Amino acid sequence: MKIWSWKRTWVAAKAPAKAANLQFANVDSIAVLKHAALGDMLLTRPFFLALRQYFPNAKITLSVVDNYQAGIPHDLVDRVHVTLSRQQKAGAMARLRNFRELGPHDLLFDLSAVTRTFWISFLNRATLKIGFQHRRLHRFIYDIALNRTGFRFEAETFLDQLQVLGVDYEWPLHFDYNPGTLDIEQPYLVYFPTASDSYKAWLPEHFTELIKQMLQTHPDYQHILLGGVADWEDQVCQKILQQAGKQANLQYIRGSDKTPALINGATALVANDTGIRNLAIATATPTVGIFISTLPFNYQPRFGLHKVVFAIEGGQPAVAAVTSALEEILLKDS
Repeated sequence: MKIWSWKRTWVAAKAPAKAANLQFANVDSIAVLKHAALGDMLLTRPFFLALRQYFPNAKITLSVVDNYQAGIPHDLVDRVHVTLSRQQKAGAMARLRNFRELGPHDLLFDLSAVTRTFWISFLNRATLKIGFQHRRLHRFIYDIALNRTGFRFEAETFLDQLQVLGVDYEWPLHFDYNPGTLDIEQPYLVYFPTASDSYKAWLPEHFTELIKQMLQTHPDYQHILLGGVADWEDQVCQKILQQAGKQANLQYIRGSDKTPALINGATALVANDTGIRNLAIATATPTVGIFISTLPFNYQPRFGLHKVVFAIEGGQPAVAAVTSALEEILLKDS
């Protein structure tokens, strides 16, 4: 196995020799560390599909954290290692044992690069460890560390860790994810108005104006306002519903385990939450992503019908800009 590096790739002195002793067909065991919520977890699917293609004989273990287990690609991995989160009141020795339960592997990929995965990587006896650069810390943990950018779609940055070994991947990215659909006869649009933090969210009155415009110009669609699971998210949706007025083709659905199927069957999704939008991207549902302060390019796939809308000087994007992006998607999708 050869290391394909360039000037910004950090490679330990012994890494080329370690890689040379590994052959794709003879790699028996691979560990992947990804401690993340649903949306980011779904973005790992192209990575695992490439692993399956290039390492057909390897047993793949995915390490996750106990408070984030939604979206685990059980169909693409052989084993799941569950790590203790901070919420678990465990002592240092218990955490150490938990970290070491991952076991030794031929290859280890750290896709998260957070304190917990740094420790797991450091303690693991993997033959070759690959991760992202973090100040100078990576020099004491990995054999290969890549410079991570926020200006490319995140799923692609994961795949960089495979390309350093010469592994290529299919384009456009494939997710091979189908959560089914709901029995909704009329074509429908989904609007998700909240986010993990309020400062990342488009104003509720902007969503109201957008929905009212789309109700008027697209009466042939069902318009579904999707609420999050938190009470404050429900309150935001109730405010939008009240402002929009009662409409026969406007429906409110609160988030549940049926959300993936709902989004999978939608004509398009409008959201400022990156997690729910990543879910749509994984199901090949067209999206309009609204960004207030988060760097948009890390969430902008350059394939499929996906738009990002942001004010170039920062702040709240105009309703007209979001409407225009959504109309462009509907025109291309028709």
